[in-house]
Amino acid sequence: MNVYDILKEWGVTTYKVINEDDLREITLGASILATGGGGDPEIGFLWALNVLKEQKDIVIIDPLDFPDDALAVIAGCLGAPIVLTEKPPNGKEVLWGIDGLRKYLKEEVKAIIPPEAGGVNTPVPMAVAGVVGVPVIDADGMGRAFPELQMTSFYTHGVSPSPTAAANEKGAITIVDTENALMAERITRNAAMAYGGISWIAGYPMTGKELKKAAIFNSISKSWELGKVVYRCRKFHDDPIENVVQITGGFRVFKGKIVDISREFGAEKTKGFSMGRLTLEGLDDYSGSKAFVDFQNEWLRLEIDGRVMCLPPDLILILDSETGEPIRTDIVKYGYRGSIVVVPADEKMRTEMGIKAFGPEYFGYNEPYVPVEKLIK
Repeated sequence: MNVYDILKEWGVTTYKVINEDDLREITLGASILATGGGGDPEIGFLWALNVLKEQKDIVIIDPLDFPDDALAVIAGCLGAPIVLTEKPPNGKEVLWGIDGLRKYLKEEVKAIIPPEAGGVNTPVPMAVAGVVGVPVIDADGMGRAFPELQMTSFYTHGVSPSPTAAANEKGAITIVDTENALMAERITRNAAMAYGGISWIAGYPMTGKELKKAAIFNSISKSWELGKVVYRCRKFHDDPIENVVQITGGFRVFKGKIVDISREFGAEKTKGFSMGRLTLEGLDDYSGSKAFVDFQNEWLRLEIDGRVMCLPPDLILILDSETGEPIRTDIVKYGYRGSIVVVPADEKMRTEMGIKAFGPEYFGYNEPYVPVEKLIK
């Protein structure tokens, strides 16, 4: 049974079949939403492109069309983004993980859902769905990227990350099954460290009914729209930052040059995180201002001239002012210039449990969460 047979069985007649241009646009848009993280988009794009070149179809469906009793799982990577750049996958890791999960659950996987928006963790689930022959759901668990396994709307709306299968490039598979979501994160991350800093995971098994309650809808479509408009801006020399602001409902708050980077390299070795702080000096309309951006795989907290302007789970995007290309935590360097856009997180990320799971206090900031639109005002 192929993906079209599955959709026919479900009575689904509306879906999107992805081509190379679509894939390129989706990958760029997802990288923008990834808030500085999400891994090297070239890896994700080429992985999915190879699937298309093998004449396998990548088919996206609306989350509401996924049957309530069918099983979906996430697929992607977990670990330090900078390690991924130096330790690329062979393309089979997630497939091994899904097969291990299928045997453990004794149930067939009927769809793949991205765990987050990112240059790797959006196109790779699409690629995996194409190889397995199932649809990919137009949704995810964050609407952005976050560093830890439990930092999802899935978890905060009642879906356990367990069991999760973590695999490496040599075929080693670790099955993590615990009722405690934080313990699942720690064990899965320890597996990633044992594998050299990166593991490829399949997990968060959920029914269609659970998915509809917990997932952030249409995140692939949103990535697609962003990527399409940024490519169009490059072609016609339009302002990509203003277009990103309009699509995301965000705010342009700074333009500057990176004058200092403080990195905690030990975190990459011991915890699988890229951590540190950027210092930016203002340019043009922001001349004389100074901004600080903290990061843990993703941009977390923004302060401008001593005033807090964005806190997690709201999004901080640092984009090249001319091209709209996202500046990532794993590639950022002294002298880079960019514009900062802040974006309100999806309401499913702003619940009381969500703020407890991935709000400022979880990351060690002794300050309450305030929505970015209120901080801006």
